[in-house]
Amino acid sequence: MGALLALVSGVVFFFAGQSVSAREGCPVSDKEFLHQITSSSDWTDVHAVFKRNFPACQDDGLYSDGYTNLVVGVLAMQWGDLHTLDELTARDDAFKKFVLRHIAISAGEDNLLRVLRSAQADCPKNSARLCKEIAARSKRALNGKK
Repeated sequence: MGALLALVSGVVFFFAGQSVSAREGCPVSDKEFLHQITSSSDWTDVHAVFKRNFPACQDDGLYSDGYTNLVVGVLAMQWGDLHTLDELTARDDAFKKFVLRHIAISAGEDNLLRVLRSAQADCPKNSARLCKEIAARSKRALNGKK
């Protein structure tokens, strides 16, 4: 849990010097967004942030990097909770696309490698399809493809 918070907090510190302003149409300010991602620690939290912010908030810059660090961080640090992600994505295809889109190299090679290893070697039987998609996306990210 502490490692996940440190990972996501890195995004906050990276953007602390950036100009932070509310985005037109987005229901949260950049400051509120940073609070959302730093206080999220599991898939239920991530899904709640997704539902609160999409589609009104753009998925670029600060937001994209924050989501990427959050998604990969939860995958890397909370792999045992994959069944929750599987249940959420089975009911919400847009959330599944969001999660897969945010498996990216900007979250760090070490975390991506950890996710890839988990998807390949520690996949719950009921989540085989999701693990395959996570592994494929992790490989693409590690190979430098979007």
